[in-house]
Amino acid sequence: MPPKLAFYPCCATDIEEPRHLLSGIVDEIIFCDIREYESWEPLATSPNLPQARFVIMDVRNDLSLLPQIDVFFYRRDSNGEGGSGVFLLSKTYLDKIMRRMNPSGGLLITDGSNRGNGIYKKMLRAGGYTNQAWGKHFQLSPHQDHFEVHGLKKIEISPAEPTR
Repeated sequence: MPPKLAFYPCCATDIEEPRHLLSGIVDEIIFCDIREYESWEPLATSPNLPQARFVIMDVRNDLSLLPQIDVFFYRRDSNGEGGSGVFLLSKTYLDKIMRRMNPSGGLLITDGSNRGNGIYKKMLRAGGYTNQAWGKHFQLSPHQDHFEVHGLKKIEISPAEPTR
């Protein structure tokens, strides 16, 4: 079975808690930001935590460089000072990220930061949200596990049923 991979853009120094939150879900997390931080020094490996890989890139331009991902993790970003100002949960950027998502499905784990248009709210509806252009259906997971206590929502991503 191939290793499962998570992508966390605009992460800044938010490293250890996501590793614990995603333990048992993914094998590796790609932490990404436009600059390197001192806390990105090599971390000790632990058999119980996902490996950490650090990438310096501008997600507005370089998403096509990502490998296939299984989890898109995104939180604590803003449009204000200190935030990325990039609306990664908007249609424009989600389209690019979904091109990197495992075609058989995966997870979006987020606090709804920088959501832009109404797509995120649609994902939280009882029936979820389907985007045929992306070939994806987004549904709030009935199993929120430990994510809710951290202000996060776990959204399941599955292949969209074709329309007739």
